[in-house]
Amino acid sequence: MIDDLKAMAIFAETVKRNSFRGAAKSLNLSPSVISYQITKLEERLGTALIYRSTRKLSLTAEGEKLNKHAIEMLNQAELGIRNVSGHDVAIGKLNITLPLSMNSDILTQQLADFSLANPGIEIHFIYSDERLDLVAEGIDIAFSLGSLPDSRLNVKKLGDKKRTLVCSPDYYAKHAKPVTPDCLKEWNWIRHDMLPGNRNLIKNGKKVVLGLTGNVSANSAEAMVEMAARGLGLTTAAHWLIEDYLKTNKLVHVLPDWDVEPMPLYAVWHGNITEGSNTRRLLNFIRDY
Repeated sequence: MIDDLKAMAIFAETVKRNSFRGAAKSLNLSPSVISYQITKLEERLGTALIYRSTRKLSLTAEGEKLNKHAIEMLNQAELGIRNVSGHDVAIGKLNITLPLSMNSDILTQQLADFSLANPGIEIHFIYSDERLDLVAEGIDIAFSLGSLPDSRLNVKKLGDKKRTLVCSPDYYAKHAKPVTPDCLKEWNWIRHDMLPGNRNLIKNGKKVVLGLTGNVSANSAEAMVEMAARGLGLTTAAHWLIEDYLKTNKLVHVLPDWDVEPMPLYAVWHGNITEGSNTRRLLNFIRDY
């Protein structure tokens, strides 16, 4: 029976990650061990639980039924541990990814406060401006800036992040003072590899879409700010990245009467998490922050 319970827990994690590799990374096991445990469970039950293909996994009808029982089993086990401990203690692991540029944002403070409030959870932070595959990389929750592709994952918008249009004083002085967004069409834009090739500027409800032209791009928002400060061109940057640059006059605010359309911030997580999961605990913590 103990082996069956272990196999059910591995099975539930594999369903959650929709991947043997993702489950292996999450549980710190090899993919071959994951496959072996599920195969033995199928043999024990005398039925297929998962249809395997080179691209994805899908559950059989029996797999759907067992997954519900497995989730309930894990919830009850977690509840039992909390009850015996005498207080609501969270244990386990969380893999979290968020943009590199947010290492000084309020979100990082929120995540730090969550860790302080839940010392029993082992948290691995992955700061990257690349959008990582939650399933393949074994990530529990991602915080993402900008538009999102269609996905079977759960998505919740947390808010908008202010962006500011800036360049260096020297670069600004080389051009006639802009009075409308159209004046910026010939300026050299520093672009982000992960963002669309246009920017929306807004004033009194009027929106102007500017196509970005320029010879400089980067995969790091912080690098873009530094390049702008060194006179390479114009960029839109998250406001928390440039406050000190503006105060020290290393950057100047271009067209201050116009607002750059803010960048939406999303939380993205797996669709089958339970109410007692650490992912849900984190989402509730941020909601109540």
